[in-house]
Amino acid sequence: MPTEVKEECAVAAVTLSKPMNTYPHGASAFYLYQMLLQMQNRGQLSAGITTYNANRQQIIDTRKKLGAVNEVFSTNFKPKADAIMHRYAGTKGIGHTRYSTSGGDDEGSAQPFERHHGRKWKWFSFSFNGNIANFTDLKKELERKQYHLVRNLDTEMILHFIEKAQLGEKKEPLESVFRGLAEKFDGAYNIAYIDAEGRLAVMRDPLGIRPMCCTIGDDFSGAASESVALANFATNGIKPLKPGEIFLSENGSVEVKRYTKSPRSAHCMFEYVYFANAASVLDGKSVYETRWKLGVELSKQESLKPNDRDWVVVPVPDTAKPAADAYAHTIGIPAMEGLIRNRYVGRTFIEARDRMEKVKLKYNVNRAAIKDKKVILVDDSIVRGTTSRSLIEYLREKGKVKEIHMRITCPPIRSPCFYGIDMSTIGELVANRNSTKEQLHRTGFHDIDESVVQKIAKEIDVDSLHYMTLEGLVKAIGLENGKKDLCMACLTGEYPTEWGQKLRVKALERFERGLEGTRTYE
Repeated sequence: MPTEVKEECAVAAVTLSKPMNTYPHGASAFYLYQMLLQMQNRGQLSAGITTYNANRQQIIDTRKKLGAVNEVFSTNFKPKADAIMHRYAGTKGIGHTRYSTSGGDDEGSAQPFERHHGRKWKWFSFSFNGNIANFTDLKKELERKQYHLVRNLDTEMILHFIEKAQLGEKKEPLESVFRGLAEKFDGAYNIAYIDAEGRLAVMRDPLGIRPMCCTIGDDFSGAASESVALANFATNGIKPLKPGEIFLSENGSVEVKRYTKSPRSAHCMFEYVYFANAASVLDGKSVYETRWKLGVELSKQESLKPNDRDWVVVPVPDTAKPAADAYAHTIGIPAMEGLIRNRYVGRTFIEARDRMEKVKLKYNVNRAAIKDKKVILVDDSIVRGTTSRSLIEYLREKGKVKEIHMRITCPPIRSPCFYGIDMSTIGELVANRNSTKEQLHRTGFHDIDESVVQKIAKEIDVDSLHYMTLEGLVKAIGLENGKKDLCMACLTGEYPTEWGQKLRVKALERFERGLEGTRTYE
């Protein structure tokens, strides 16, 4: 459910090859604004940019605020927006949109994080997408050396480690700096970096858990979490930044280099199912086509015999729509917009209400499309179950439907995520609340017991419930090495990193002792 599991963050970077006056007003600031706007789906809590201008007293300058991208750039008031573009105009820059999976929701936790220093190569700013699984261990290491984390935030911890890597009198190559971080960090971490010497870098972690792509052209080069951010500006194609690679702009050149070894790929399956923009291409795979294939796979697994007279397919807007359309097309029954999303309700307003109020504010029931029908409701996931139950209740109350059969394009989520998705405890997951102790401890590539599915169906009050199979998910995504290229830890309990495994054990222990209350990795 889109309102159950929180978005990822996004990072962006741009480097321009010609004088600033040959580009639109704001130059790098303009491009970063456009790129972040295309990735607003990945975080609405805050946004920010840092730009580089060698002719400016403040050589690198950072603007970051709470709110959506348009709010941060004040686009509703042109004079102020123009002033922002003028102040932050530059030839290079980095940007970020955020939803917090650690730390607070205050403006001080917004990114990029900038560190001032008198020496230009030690004066830097960076933004980060992901989650450091061994955060607590690394925090203790810093504290032993008399460091203090004001915000208890993994981004703040990264800042200190970048700073530590550059303490000497000799300027370190950026590949060496990030190689050192990769040797210490466990988890998912895409980092965009810029300093006051004009060195810019974007790195992808050795497993490539979070998506990252780049383009190198004559006038415009850049990198971003999703290809949609670059699509309008790229003139020389967009390629994925491979795990363990770094996009580097310095000394007048732009190149992609390997900065560390990559033992394997572990791309997050949830990016394809839910997080990414449908128009994006992740590691060579179209997100829209993947979601369409998920719908086709669901239709092949259908045990009901619906007809085009009594039945309709309804997607939960917006990420499930391609799958719902494909399901309906394959089965041969109508796909109807039984739920209409209200696109004009702000995030803060939504967050201020209880669960049912959130559903009513976010969606309107289109009774004309579903009244007296048997509804096959297609969604991308059920995480905690609370929003699903409220949505079902809302459809029954206002839609006057005969039956609701729920079909989910993702297998049941039965293990926490420690790599950047805000679901890090055992007890919050509806599949676990309906599992026995033996089922909770079971890991591996196998579909969940049907008895658990039936209990979930009863809890959320649907007439039937079916999840995508693990094999169907892998087939629809279609990466070259299948499940070997995917991180499916939240589905199987098998994590691609050492600390992921450790945190799962910790999460289970806390759940069984009734000690859940905060995120497992904090």
